[in-house]
Amino acid sequence: MKTELTVALLKSLSPDRKPVGFDQKGKIIYEENAGGEPYIVFDASPGAPLGFGVKVGGRKTFIVQRKVEGKTFRATLGSVAEYLGQPNGLEVARNRAAVLGAEMRAKQINPNVAARKLSAAEKTLGAAFDEFLEYVENRENKPAKPETMRVYRRAAARFADWGDKKIRALDMDEIVKRFKAGRAHATANEQAFRTAYTVVQRAIEVETLAAAASLRAPLLTANPFSIVKLSGLYRTGDVIERERKEKMVRNPLTPSDTLGRFLEALWAKRLTRENKTGCDYLLLTLLTGARKTECAKLKWHEMLTDGERLTNSWVDLKEGRVFFHKTKNGQDHVLPLGPCAVELLRRRQEEAAERLGESLSSRIWVFPSRSRANRAGHYSDAQDLLGRIREIADIPVLTRHDLRRSFGSILTELEVPDRIGKLFMNHDQAETHNRYTSAEWSLLRRWMRKIEEAILIRGPNVWNSLKPDDKSPLPAKPLPEVPKDRPRTGRPRKPVEASGGEA
Repeated sequence: MKTELTVALLKSLSPDRKPVGFDQKGKIIYEENAGGEPYIVFDASPGAPLGFGVKVGGRKTFIVQRKVEGKTFRATLGSVAEYLGQPNGLEVARNRAAVLGAEMRAKQINPNVAARKLSAAEKTLGAAFDEFLEYVENRENKPAKPETMRVYRRAAARFADWGDKKIRALDMDEIVKRFKAGRAHATANEQAFRTAYTVVQRAIEVETLAAAASLRAPLLTANPFSIVKLSGLYRTGDVIERERKEKMVRNPLTPSDTLGRFLEALWAKRLTRENKTGCDYLLLTLLTGARKTECAKLKWHEMLTDGERLTNSWVDLKEGRVFFHKTKNGQDHVLPLGPCAVELLRRRQEEAAERLGESLSSRIWVFPSRSRANRAGHYSDAQDLLGRIREIADIPVLTRHDLRRSFGSILTELEVPDRIGKLFMNHDQAETHNRYTSAEWSLLRRWMRKIEEAILIRGPNVWNSLKPDDKSPLPAKPLPEVPKDRPRTGRPRKPVEASGGEA
């Protein structure tokens, strides 16, 4: 199909439905694409390059396709999301398509394939980055996630002015000078140079294989970016940790002080019902040690089919467990839930079921979005809420990831065995993440109960509300006062009475 591509149209395209034509008013007609088969929409905008379009499948990518003397060539430009994340991204993609299309016509080759066949010695740094980005984004085994791609693309942009330099012409003194010049932003600087090293190293390895196949010596064997490490320019772990403390970058809640203040402030905020969903989301993140995006995507186990349970994150209250699908390290992760977490989620589920007029699409989420305009469907932005809880608790700095670090601090305080701790934290070194023997699962359950109790007894009001029946209540002071919420920017919030409150 061919139509004028706009940013709005690009964002609306989905593998679930396929555009097939136009009605009498010129509006696009869509049909269900049950199998999710990839399809292409070509650009009919005035001045658009011939063959430029978007391919919609597992992800959306810009492509350019040309037919030269009866032979069709197609090249991938990159992710639509990445292009649209920069100013005038659609025009940038069109300009790139024009260049690649002209190259196809002149040389009768796919520029992407031709670039891969260049030896590493003749390849430019820009071409090496392009090849690497295409590889990590489209590889069959563990393709890079969007956030990882953003990191890689930022590194590519950092070396854009060296894009035309051949790898073999990169000067080590210039590399060192450039590295030292970027030390003002040490983390981003080191990340970019480590990425550049990886990009060039892959190009060298491809060249080595090509040379072996051609029975010749490789034309490039050393990575010029190695000079940064050889010169001892990367910060050591001790230096990084000291800088983080000085800059207050990592601030886990301390069991003896800020953890209790945070819990009591969160519970006081929750009781105002201003953002009950957000408060429950933050509390479950703390009680599971999950990463900030993992709890947000949870669905109710019983509302999914057997097949859907394999590809979604869910909570099973009957069995008292939580399943995180494809976490940061690419592995599925299942954990037992403590009794207080089960009670918190049980209340959420009951309240959601009692609400009138709530759609199935909303009820399937453990933490549904506060806005119907949110296309993700689930809760996602806790930054403003976390800031208000910090103010109530008088905690200067706290991020969502600090809640995960706080969980880790409790593991250390309780002297949780190293292997068990790695399983809870879902670190790469853990031997298993999703399959446990009965004895292993029982052990994890016992430790989760201890961890959960060690967290919640710091907030007596929270503990008293959620504790199991066989546990004693704790003496509790009145909850802190919660100031009235500041007006939100953008669309006005509906009154609680009109929406029936939040679960």
